[in-house]
Amino acid sequence: MVLLPFVLSIFAFAKCGAFIFSRPNRHTAHSTAPTLLPLSSHSGKHLLDDLSSESESSGATENQHKRSQEIWELGLRMSSSPELPLEHTSRCINQVVGVSEAESHEIVSQAHRHGIALIEELPLDVAVSFKAELERCGIYCEMVPAEKPLSQDSIEGDMWELGLLRDEHYSREYTSRCLCQVAGLSEADAYEASSQASRHGVALIDKFHSEHAEHFMSELTRLGIDVCVVSAGEE
Repeated sequence: MVLLPFVLSIFAFAKCGAFIFSRPNRHTAHSTAPTLLPLSSHSGKHLLDDLSSESESSGATENQHKRSQEIWELGLRMSSSPELPLEHTSRCINQVVGVSEAESHEIVSQAHRHGIALIEELPLDVAVSFKAELERCGIYCEMVPAEKPLSQDSIEGDMWELGLLRDEHYSREYTSRCLCQVAGLSEADAYEASSQASRHGVALIDKFHSEHAEHFMSELTRLGIDVCVVSAGEE
């Protein structure tokens, strides 16, 4: 009987110790909160690249739209000795660009006399389309922005005056016909020039680019017509 309380005390102490050593770790039990993973530098770079590409694409589309709305000058280029008949060039411009027959004839006449002539001012995409169509017909064209003169600075800086001298050997009718055929003058302008030369000894035929002035002078001289050329800048 004396040993019974002692045995019970030892048993109680053992049970308490079991509870103490088997108590769960509270920190471990509550350490299951979700963990945020850091954003990968590669995925961030790809995201920025995508945003940048989208912005550049939008900007390029907007610039392309603005550019297509710009107005450009479509010009006709012609050498002093054109390979194609003037009537063919005039007809192509009339059919492709849609200007009247009188306007297309005047454009071709100006280009034949001065080397270049303005066909029309058009939006960029329309001008490109007309230029391609005319070049398929063998007609050489040039395009420049509308705010810039169509090569006028270079043309005006090299302009020459072609003059007709009095010549009693040929009639006014013959001289007028030669001016029409070679220099592209109208019948009225050609007859007026021959009349002026007959009355005053000399008359201005027209102002031409130097290349054309030399060519017309050579052709008229070959036909027996006396002509002269002087720089348009001379008094």
